[in-house]
Order: sequence, then structure tokens, then C-alpha cells
Amino acid sequence: MSLVYVGYVPHPPIIVAEVGQGEEKDCQATIDAYHKLCNEVVKMEAKTVLIVSPHAPLMEKGLVYLEGDTLSGSFSRFRAPQVKFTYEVDKDILEKIIEEIPEAFGARAELDHGTLVPLYFLRKAGWEGKIVVLGMPLSKAEDYGRKVGRILNDSPVRCALIASGDLSHTLKEDGPYGFTPAGPKVDNLIVKALKKDTALLRGIPRDWLEEAGVCGYHSLLFALGAREGSVKVFSYEGPFGVGYLIAEIYRSSPIAGFARECLTYYLTAQPFDKLIIPGDPLLKEKRSCFVTLKKDGALRGCIGTVQPVRENLAAEIKHNAIAAGTQDPRFWPVQAEELPLITVSVDVLSDLEKISGYEELDPQRYGVVLRRGGKVGLLLPHLEGVDTVEEQVAIAKQKAGILPEEEVELWRFEVERFFE
Repeated sequence: MSLVYVGYVPHPPIIVAEVGQGEEKDCQATIDAYHKLCNEVVKMEAKTVLIVSPHAPLMEKGLVYLEGDTLSGSFSRFRAPQVKFTYEVDKDILEKIIEEIPEAFGARAELDHGTLVPLYFLRKAGWEGKIVVLGMPLSKAEDYGRKVGRILNDSPVRCALIASGDLSHTLKEDGPYGFTPAGPKVDNLIVKALKKDTALLRGIPRDWLEEAGVCGYHSLLFALGAREGSVKVFSYEGPFGVGYLIAEIYRSSPIAGFARECLTYYLTAQPFDKLIIPGDPLLKEKRSCFVTLKKDGALRGCIGTVQPVRENLAAEIKHNAIAAGTQDPRFWPVQAEELPLITVSVDVLSDLEKISGYEELDPQRYGVVLRRGGKVGLLLPHLEGVDTVEEQVAIAKQKAGILPEEEVELWRFEVERFFE
């Protein structure tokens, strides 16, 4: 898996110190979150960064890429010509995009501020590498995101994707487009969707987006299409009447990759003494986990333990990964030839906490364990389509064979979710 990171960032030139000349301090939360996200890209050792910008050349239908062996630009339009960049283009990835997406068209242009601002903070974080720049698709953004995500994932080079875009431009009367009620409404909905259920993003009415003046909506959909993991909102603010959002959409984890390796070794009859355990210290802890397999987005297997029963998390993952692929009674055993079509995630559970009532649950934050007699039901948190405590408890009761009206003992837990 070579697509190791996906992020969403804003692009106000004012947060560049040489442009802001002190005014950038009004956006300190955004600046701090920008540094955090770019440091993550460096930690993930991404050698190529693909940036999607709403200010690069755009087409109503199709996908635009910037041509050239190198791409250059500066902040001269913003009174800081001394801040300039030239980056080499990753020709291998660009050629793959051209080859696999027939409706991708080239354009020659300088780097715009939608690309320059992310590059400014990436360089501050110490990143140096190659780039590919795409214009934000104005239609079928998620479809193009999926296609580009697959291309990056098949690359032998570790890649990151940064989607650039501001949110609403109508948050304040003294903002660039004044105030409209749609501005804060749309931004609140986008932030809520990223924190709870990204499916909510697809339902935002088009006229709301237009009234709010959101410039990065399709960039965000592109990023989610490329690869969606455990989304984290790093910051959101709108001090100048424009919404600035920074979010981590996806990050690769060796923990989930280890789960895949365990299942792969088992299905292909490779000797486990050659299996390399990653160096993540979490794998040495005694923790319980669930391993989930999906194929084409649909569940293909899920097995786990509520409390640890093996010597460490690595052993727990090995057992549960194999069991998820071969012992989940809801599915036929996974075959080796299916492995390229399957995605793997690992949920590492916290200790169980006894609670007294439903009011102490939150299906987005906590999983639930409920018990009546010898019957036990469990449901993980942050599941698509499970929005209320009542739904969460009802499903857990159904899984355990407990009647809806029956009283139960309750425990809650949190999880840390890892994706490949």
C-alpha cells in the first residue's frame, strides 16, 4: 500500500508569514494544525505529494493535470515574490494518470496559491520530494478520487494526497462575500460529517453550497474517494469570514498491514517463522482487538475479542485476522485470490468501563458491550448508519439474542482504528 496519507487543507495566503506580516496570528489554530498535518506527511515518509487545487485550471467535465518536468510558482501576487518554489514532477505517476483516465487533460500553468500554501507548510516541515498537481474536478469528484487513489496505491513510491480548498466564504458581514445563513450552516454540517459520518456530505443541497461560496467541496470529495480512514478534524475556524478546515482523511498503519500479512501467510501456506512483526510498541502490549475485512466496501469478515486472551497485541491480531478470513460464520472462507480486493482494518480496544445507563453512551465515540445472563452482545463505535444510542443498543441486543425489552448490564469502551 503506497498511498500512505490523505489530508484536507485550506489555502489562505495570509497564513504565510511573509504575506501576513503579523495578521496570520489571527489564524493560529489553522497554522498549528497545518504544521501538525505536514509533520505527519514527513513522518509517513511520503516521497511524492499529489495536490488537488480549486485554483489550478479546471474543466466542467474531466480532470486537468499540470504539464512539465518541473512546476514553479511564487507568492508575488501577494507581495511576497521572495517566497517561491520549483518542484520536479513525478512523471511515472502522472503518466499512469494519463494512461488510466482518458478524460485527463494537460495544461501549462504556474503553481497557484491553492498549491503553494500547502507546499509552503510542507517545506517548513522539512519535506522535499516530487509533486503532481491536479485541478479540482467539478463533477464526479469521488469517482476521480477513487481512480487516482488506486494509481497512487499501486505506486512503488510512498505517496501522500493533499486536497486543497477553503470552506464557506460568507461567514461574516466584513468577509469577502458578506454574510449568508448558509455559510455557518454548511461549514457546521461539513465538520459534523467528518467527525461522525461522511455520508452526510453527499446530501448537502447544491444551492446551499453556492450560497455559502464553498470553493473546496469537490476537493474534499476527491480526497474521501481516494482513501477514507479514521477521519480526524485537526482544526476549524473562520476569523476572516472564510472557513478554514484542516483534517486528516486517511493514514496508513503498519498494524493493519501486519493483519493482512498474517492472513496472507495463512492462506498461501507460508511459514510463520518468516513473518516480520512491525516495530510499533503497541504490538507488545496486552490489548484486545477486532480485525475487519471488507471487499468492495462490503463486510467480508470480522472477528475479535472483548478482552485480551493472548500474550500481546501482535498475537491477538494474528489469531483474529486468520479467524476473520476463515471462521466468521456469516461468510464463506476468504480465498487467496480475493486478497488483492480486500481491505483490512484493526480496532484496538481500551479497557471496558461499567456504566449505569444509556446516557453514558455515544455511538460515535464508544463501543458497547451488553450482557443478560449468559448472552453477550458487542458493537464497535463509529459505524456507518448507526447514529443513535438506541440503534446501537438494539443492534447489540439482536446480535446477542436478547429481546428488545429486556434489561441488560452495560459496559463501554473506546477504540483506536488502524487502516492499511
